[in-house]
Amino acid sequence: MHGKQPLAQPANVVFLYDGSFEGFLCCVYHTVYSRQIPLAIYTPENTQPTLFEERSITTDSAQAQKVRASIPAKISPAALEMVETVFLSCLAEKELALLKFLLLGYQQGSKILHMLGHPDVAPVLKAEQHLQGERHLLLGFVRFSDYGGVLAATITPKNFILPFLASHFTARFSQEDFLIYDKTHKAALIYQNGQTRLAPLEEIEFPDVSETETEYRKLWKQFYHTIAIEARYNPKCRITHIPKRYWQNMTELAELL
Repeated sequence: MHGKQPLAQPANVVFLYDGSFEGFLCCVYHTVYSRQIPLAIYTPENTQPTLFEERSITTDSAQAQKVRASIPAKISPAALEMVETVFLSCLAEKELALLKFLLLGYQQGSKILHMLGHPDVAPVLKAEQHLQGERHLLLGFVRFSDYGGVLAATITPKNFILPFLASHFTARFSQEDFLIYDKTHKAALIYQNGQTRLAPLEEIEFPDVSETETEYRKLWKQFYHTIAIEARYNPKCRITHIPKRYWQNMTELAELL
């Protein structure tokens, strides 16, 4: 992580790590100090058969902290924020993309964030924009239902968006208990008694809604259809602003699928 000479060279090796952000930082550590850029970085969930050497990277907190501290020091605080964000994105082979981004950043410093067309920068920037765009959409698309005094909603995002929704909904529903279940990533954002936490959740079965909740849903659907302007009905425009993959979790649109 020092100097501006090439830090590592491609090698016929595959890294295996535990899937955590700390584990990824340890992959960066081993790349820099072994001077070998792996062909791929896999987790136990996405590992694939290979004829190349497989190297297990143990998660070491000291190594991870050393790499984490080096990013704002050698590149910029914005670069660290970007890496943390894109690590939660749906970017294909994101670990290898982020590794190459960091290696270039250690050479180029903060100007890497302005190298928009560089092949090791463009995919990372695009992934961050995609995640932030999905976050913006979901701030308006989450639909809660009342289950015995607890508000709950289901989302199916492409990116792991829950950490980026937390502050908005805890501020909005600070006096309520609520849960947002991410069906894609099998996790839940839980806000209870003023405390927020993220928890793995393989699946969840919500109880039947009350008569009151059923009436609220009917009212919301009626409101949605009432404010529509028939002369301006434009299904293509609606899909542009509300992509169809979100409809399944939206009270007013689910029945149109």
